[in-house]
Amino acid sequence: MRDILLACVLVFLLYPVVNGTIKPAHGDKDVVPHEEQMLDVDTIFRALGVPYCMRKCIDPFINSTTSLWYMKNVVNQARKVCSLHAQAISCLNKEQFCDHNKIFLKASSSVEYMCATKHVLFERMEKCLDPIVDDVMSACDKECYARSNLTAFSQDSNIKFAATVGGNAFIVADHLGDLCTSLQCTLPCVTKRLNNKCALSGWLSLDMLMQPFDAVSVMVDQLSPPLKDLISKKIDKRCRFAIDPHRLNRIRNGDFGAFNLANLS
Repeated sequence: MRDILLACVLVFLLYPVVNGTIKPAHGDKDVVPHEEQMLDVDTIFRALGVPYCMRKCIDPFINSTTSLWYMKNVVNQARKVCSLHAQAISCLNKEQFCDHNKIFLKASSSVEYMCATKHVLFERMEKCLDPIVDDVMSACDKECYARSNLTAFSQDSNIKFAATVGGNAFIVADHLGDLCTSLQCTLPCVTKRLNNKCALSGWLSLDMLMQPFDAVSVMVDQLSPPLKDLISKKIDKRCRFAIDPHRLNRIRNGDFGAFNLANLS
């Protein structure tokens, strides 16, 4: 279960990389954010019980992605992100017994999709995306609270407790709901706004962002029926779309109403 939750949480952490940077929550230069309002990635990883062998490989990449939250011109930063992602994968490949299930590779598949599979398409859209992507992301963040909810998640006292005891997947699972609510709002927002500004770029970004969820749903489908039932019951209803291949396929095709099915089940 920890591997599945790690994959889900990594999706939220990597989201700004594949869709553009988001301006700081406190955009007013006269307002100084309090320390407790800052994103604490270390606490999140410790709460999930991510082993040291994985941390030493992926931390440089994760640090580069989280720093993008406070920068602009993400299109121009993409090459560095791609390079660090490749280094992280190479490092993990050398650690044979650290990530044998390839969790990081699956969870960061959106980055791989952007850097390798679809890099030619993104290069063609670069001139159109570069001037508008920051504003699109900032508008969607204001509407959907993705950054503030992820920050609140990292600062939650229960998540901090899980971090102090070496990780607890059940505690983490109990507190993913608000993140999934933000994602349900953000995916259609970004898709529609990007499509309006740069033809087809929204659909390309949506397809890219769905990659790790596909991997998570496959992981869940390969589990034993009792364990699948446990995960389905334990994960917040707002997050169940992430482990349902049928809903994921509908969302990828632009049927964002499929999110709501998770809330009714």
